[in-house]
Amino acid sequence: MELTPLKYFVKLADVLSFTEASKELFITQSTLSLSIKQLEEELGVTLFDRIGKKIYLTDAGRDFLDCSRKAIEEVAYGVQHLKEMQHVYTGKIKIGVIYSLFPLLNICVLKFTKAFPKAELSIVYSHSVLELVELINSNKLDFALSYNPQDVSALTESTEYACMPLCVIAHETHPVAIRKHFSLSDLNEFPVIFLDKELYTRKVIDRMLAQYRIKVKPQIEVNSTPLLLDMLRTGHWISILPQDMTVSSPDLKAVPIKEKTEMMHISLLSLKGKRHSLLTEKFLEVLRQETQEIEEHRVAGGKDSDLFEGKPTGGGA
Repeated sequence: MELTPLKYFVKLADVLSFTEASKELFITQSTLSLSIKQLEEELGVTLFDRIGKKIYLTDAGRDFLDCSRKAIEEVAYGVQHLKEMQHVYTGKIKIGVIYSLFPLLNICVLKFTKAFPKAELSIVYSHSVLELVELINSNKLDFALSYNPQDVSALTESTEYACMPLCVIAHETHPVAIRKHFSLSDLNEFPVIFLDKELYTRKVIDRMLAQYRIKVKPQIEVNSTPLLLDMLRTGHWISILPQDMTVSSPDLKAVPIKEKTEMMHISLLSLKGKRHSLLTEKFLEVLRQETQEIEEHRVAGGKDSDLFEGKPTGGGA
């Protein structure tokens, strides 16, 4: 069995449209139809039900889809592995990242691309940890840099690299910005803006507030971290966010919370059982070095270090 018909089958299974699949594959519909027909004859099963102008995967098609994806992935891994054995580090890495960890990823990308200039990176940003988990589970990402959700699915493997405390975040012109620490009981003295209740970071914040029996009614809730940060820059509101949120925003200050706070765990999420290419492993080496420095600075109390000013650390690829 050749690999090309499997690629055609997987694409058609993804979009469930001969028209759309043939466009994305850059082939004619007749070529695609013939390939699927020959594949079904070779397997002795019907992979798609044709009902009117619509098509649907059969039970056999769904079973074969998983096998096809694995076969295509294994061949791609083998080709990449042979190239890397010859020290030809080419290929594409698909990376997911949440907003607050993008500065960390940016440092890693800069070092990695200098070391491996022929490598290609595809970076997907999301403000939702759970959305990244879904992309991981559908094998649309090689890995994601994220905070570790407690309800990670059985398909997802999580490796913790470092952790960050929650802090009160305020613009440098806000009266709160000059405090050495902030008590949660003072939150209601200021206009507060929080992330939406459905987002993971907000769930952690609510859990922390409930622990200290503090009720806070935010004036504004948003589902976008960049929007929240822009609103903080007006100098009117304060918020609670992970400490590293200020890495790329020197005009925002992270004020430590007086009470014992929840920790946001920086983790690498990947599909359980998925084999990483050697090129991906090289990238993860860079990531491990950078996150190790984050943890060392946190333990040492180095909040004002270069890392938290958004500058690259001394670690190398």
